Amino acid sequence: MKVFVTGGSGWVGKHVVPELIAHGHKVLALARSNDAAKALEGQGAQVVRGTLEDIDILQSSAKDSDAVIHLAYIHDFANFAGKPAQVDFAAVKALCSALAGTNKPFVGTSGLVGLGGEQNETDKAGGGQRQESEDIAFSFTSKGLRPIVIRLAPCVHGDGDWGFIVFLTKIAKEKGHTAYIDKGDNEWVGVHVKDAAKLYRLVIENQSIPGGTALHAAEPKGLKFKQVSEIINKKLDLKEEPKSVSGDQAGEYFGFMKHFAGGNTQPKTQITKNLTGWELTEKTLEEDLETGTYFD
Repeated sequence: MKVFVTGGSGWVGKHVVPELIAHGHKVLALARSNDAAKALEGQGAQVVRGTLEDIDILQSSAKDSDAVIHLAYIHDFANFAGKPAQVDFAAVKALCSALAGTNKPFVGTSGLVGLGGEQNETDKAGGGQRQESEDIAFSFTSKGLRPIVIRLAPCVHGDGDWGFIVFLTKIAKEKGHTAYIDKGDNEWVGVHVKDAAKLYRLVIENQSIPGGTALHAAEPKGLKFKQVSEIINKKLDLKEEPKSVSGDQAGEYFGFMKHFAGGNTQPKTQITKNLTGWELTEKTLEEDLETGTYFD
């Protein structure tokens, strides 16, 4: 298949692209910078220059492909529901409109942070911009398209990760200790980036997955956030012990990470596995925390 990928040079994308190519697919990848273009070409992708705001480029590239994987997002955490969300909504509409009437798969990306608790793939995404993005994509199910959304675990981990664990580590070094909210018994679930990349490939290869389907990229068991804090504290060899902070104090310690640090995510994945045959083969979040490169 020829697959158009947005966000192909990002943390997840740079694993999705080689996963697709290694299994015989051709990749057309959006690149907004020279560095991104060079990295994608080095992986064997054909590059098209543009951004998520270049609607004509998005639509022409989608029409020229057998499937679309949409990973790109403007990660402005201070204004997450502002311009980044609006740009994403417009990009999803543009890509889905270009594929309408073809029955081709559009694979969008969402998150599990807002889902909360023990939730199945059939449950709503939990509100906010992620829910709206899913709703936009799924509205095209009746228009001759197969929109599928992969909800990623809060912590997509692995060697080279620059995400939430890195932020927590930086904060701990600055403060001299780690922290957790209240009892820290809220659960953080992860997924290894290579396992996540495999799921994206399996989805575009499986023509039997119906449009309007949400899938969960997550490990079967998470870690209590207090455990995450304790491991980071130990690995950094900090002199102060991890500290509990109240919900009111959380913003002072965690900053923009407050929402994520307090999230409780225990997603189910049985539907995902039944539909795709997806199996986890890489390290778990706990194993990566204990043996990974976060603390080198």
